[in-house]
Amino acid sequence: MKRFWHVNLALLIAFLFSIGCETTRNIQKTITSVGSPAYRELITQVPAEMKDDVYKAEFDMKVSGEKLKLAKLKNKLTVNQENYSDSEVDLAKKYYKEAEITLEIQKVEAIMKSGLGENKDNIKSLADLKSKKLRTLADRIKIEAELETTKLVISDLLKQIEAREEMIKDMNMDEYADEAEESAEDIITEPIETGNQEQES
Repeated sequence: MKRFWHVNLALLIAFLFSIGCETTRNIQKTITSVGSPAYRELITQVPAEMKDDVYKAEFDMKVSGEKLKLAKLKNKLTVNQENYSDSEVDLAKKYYKEAEITLEIQKVEAIMKSGLGENKDNIKSLADLKSKKLRTLADRIKIEAELETTKLVISDLLKQIEAREEMIKDMNMDEYADEAEESAEDIITEPIETGNQEQES
């Protein structure tokens, strides 16, 4: 019986010891995991002269982040320019359709003035054509409004792209490192949304 209790006690001690080791490992992992408060605190305690490579890596990350934003702006610009081009084609079609209908109206009116054809049929044809022309005119006005809106979006995107390109060109590693050290903040930044979760835009 004593041997039975000794074996059970040994197993219990081993079990508790394994729990303790696992807990210790979890605590250590939490303390040193990237992004944790403890990890950030440790980074701030690293002497400035030992942070050169860290500053360089973070600076490269920031530049890459700005280039990613720039690429997304350019992609958005391309999409809007394509939409603008498509709308121009649609507008040209509406102008052509409107001119086509106007021609038919003029033909019917000429026939009516000449006293030709059935007057009842002529009146109905003319009414139908004028109604069709009004619908075409409404569609054309709508497309013209869309073009004006898209033109404003394109203009704004061009300004944003120009400004971001200038900003990237002016980014300076030495100035960044000095500012980062003077700020006395940790140098871990949040990752920039790349859009991989959905689709690169």
